[in-house]
Amino acid sequence: MPKQPKQNAQYDASQTDAKKVRQQNAQSAMQQSMNEEFASETDVNQVRQQNAQSAMNMQSASAQSSMNEEYASETDVNEVKRQIQQAEAKKKNASSTSMNQNKGSY
Repeated sequence: MPKQPKQNAQYDASQTDAKKVRQQNAQSAMQQSMNEEFASETDVNQVRQQNAQSAMNMQSASAQSSMNEEYASETDVNEVKRQIQQAEAKKKNASSTSMNQNKGSY
């Protein structure tokens, strides 16, 4: 029967995989470097200011859209078309009347 290693609470350095430890250390260093780089490039106050500006722009756009909808809902398109036709008819009548008056005065 082969001997079984003793299992005690103390750490046995001969069982450490050096290659694995180096790899873990490299990954940890890379992750820390990425976190530091990201944090150093981010200005928290600028991000907050941009968020506030964006919120204000959204509110402004929403208010403008609401005003346009309200205006459009109060406008009767057919009534406007009728008024335009009446105005054009009056212009034609006025134009033809003045032309007829001018013919008789020569």
